[in-house]
Amino acid sequence: MEQVTSKRAKVNGITLHYITAGNPTGPVVLAMHGWPQNHREFFPIIEAAGSAYRFIVPDLRGYADSDKPFTGYEPKTIAQDMLDLLAVEGVDRFHILSHDLGGPPSVALAYMAGKRAISLSTIETPFFGLDVPGYVDPRVPYWHLGMHMNMDITRFLVEGREEQYLRHFFRDFAYNPDAIPEEEVQRYVTQMKQPGNLRASLNHYGYIPQMAEQTAELAKQKLTVPMLAWGGSHSFGSHVFDSAKAIANDVSGGVIEASGHWVFEEKTEFISQELLAFWKRTGRERA
Repeated sequence: MEQVTSKRAKVNGITLHYITAGNPTGPVVLAMHGWPQNHREFFPIIEAAGSAYRFIVPDLRGYADSDKPFTGYEPKTIAQDMLDLLAVEGVDRFHILSHDLGGPPSVALAYMAGKRAISLSTIETPFFGLDVPGYVDPRVPYWHLGMHMNMDITRFLVEGREEQYLRHFFRDFAYNPDAIPEEEVQRYVTQMKQPGNLRASLNHYGYIPQMAEQTAELAKQKLTVPMLAWGGSHSFGSHVFDSAKAIANDVSGGVIEASGHWVFEEKTEFISQELLAFWKRTGRERA
């Protein structure tokens, strides 16, 4: 693993914990995790690409060792968190990498950053608020999205059972049930038991209506930032690629065979190669 440094920064009225890793003089990759993970989900990618790229990876608001406010989980607000963090790190131009519910704010960030964003990679990301032929709102096929939006009931049912609940997602949402190592499962369980973490992280679901509204508003204009969009064959399938084509002009990606939701852990070599090729191409084209 390339050298990993833990840091904290005051951004947009809150304090974020984040790590920096990899080549300190390389092009920057800002990575945005999903639920119920944190910055650690990107360690396989840092391991593969850290010799060439500089990674900045926060625990997003509401998670792990970052602040857990009661408000501010709209995509544009989280995107502003990221812009402020990049200012702290003195970064002008950067690639964006996201997974799961880190995806909607990563899309907002790509729009808000304009030409500063070199590329946007959305991996196993749900897209809300689109109005194109064939689009299916992820709340229809995935039961837990609607449940988690009702945060009080979810907390009532899950508190005290965090390990059993998270283990369901890590095993049953994977093509390979053992894709997430046991020690990582335990780290995420410990995170979810921290004071305020379950409540705050569920806000990322509670704000799905605002996600849909803001994404729909942003998508009225095509995104000019090149996109890489991959979904797992046994999870979101073509949803990610089809949604990306609906909002952006330059899209590559598709469906990863024999993969579930946890792509970085399940298909590390494949997704690392795809990301490296994409970052090299877009970095050259948008230099």
